[in-house]
Amino acid sequence: MTEDLASRSAPARSPGSVAFADPGGVTSALSWSAPELTAGLAWSALTRTFAAEAAGLLGDQVKLHVNGEPVVDHDSWPTTDADAAGPAAWLERQRTFGPDDDRFVYARAVQEHDRTLFRTVVELLAPHLWRLGLPPGHVEVEVFHGAYRNTPGGIHREGCTNLHLVLAGRKSMHFWRGTDWVPAGTTIREDVEPESELPEEYLPDLDRRTVAEHGHSLTATTGGGFFWRSGIWHVGETHEPSVALNIASYTRTLDVGAKLLPLWGDRLHGEVPADWLADYREHVRSTGEDAAGEDAAVLARLTALGMRPAAPDAPGAVPRSVRRESTAPVLWSPAGPGRLTVAALGHAADFADGPVTRGWLAAALTDRAAAREVPRECGRLAQWLCAQRILEPIPEPMEAS
Repeated sequence: MTEDLASRSAPARSPGSVAFADPGGVTSALSWSAPELTAGLAWSALTRTFAAEAAGLLGDQVKLHVNGEPVVDHDSWPTTDADAAGPAAWLERQRTFGPDDDRFVYARAVQEHDRTLFRTVVELLAPHLWRLGLPPGHVEVEVFHGAYRNTPGGIHREGCTNLHLVLAGRKSMHFWRGTDWVPAGTTIREDVEPESELPEEYLPDLDRRTVAEHGHSLTATTGGGFFWRSGIWHVGETHEPSVALNIASYTRTLDVGAKLLPLWGDRLHGEVPADWLADYREHVRSTGEDAAGEDAAVLARLTALGMRPAAPDAPGAVPRSVRRESTAPVLWSPAGPGRLTVAALGHAADFADGPVTRGWLAAALTDRAAAREVPRECGRLAQWLCAQRILEPIPEPMEAS
């Protein structure tokens, strides 16, 4: 006899959690938990980003500073498979500098280079969007490693909100608000963010210790972190070799009260109301972002929370039964008579619409990781959702003899 399908279930995948000490504050300490989000995963994504830039595939996405000076020699960068094992392996290989040197290693947009990291960040952040809101600009994941007294460039501010998670080690973030605390005559260096040329400001000659009384500091270890809104002056400091991951959501302004778009409901899931989707398209377009106009592109961007996504898996065979693998949002919207656009993890595709499709889609995406048979009408949709790692195919059961 064939094994009962309902008995082949799996524990529900946890999206992780984030808890803010001051949920309404412009800065806040936080605690977080996400089993897959480790220092090793973040470091591996950083090395892939360094390797891509060393190969000429990227530009302005990585930085390496040693004792305050930039290192541009690619041979000293963490780029090899051996380097991906961890910072210690990289330091042992390159031998140009050592563990006692002041070093700052940074990569941005690392989510494009690691599908597991990208998916984990989406799962972690999505449940908080009802409170945080959606920015008009892009979102990206940054990884910081090192042992440094100050972030290179010193005290600075950018047009993005930040969710900064300490994955290993111990570090502090020092914060200031406004500009009335800046001493007269202080040099302010203006710069732009390389992705969209958004404004940034630096105070390169100002020693943070001389203005500490005008701000405040937060310190975190593994499982802790910081949140701060656009336009907040800040500078990082490590107390031991550390790895941190930062989710930067660009508001395109240094205004602490930058406009963020609230969700239409209490979570990002299901069919998106047409009027809200139009508002989101305008929210993005009004600040110069290219939303491509089509609902499919807008839905895809929304499911990636504004990030450029990692590439999906190649489609496998059409599954006969599936269960939910990821808690990442899945969204859909009518695409015309008899058609439905479905989006997940930064990608979108069109499928045949109808009661069977919608009923099965809603059932397959319930929080339970129960096994679901795939109706013939939903085969291509199930195959696509498996390629996005939203669902996983269940191997065919063995026949009892």
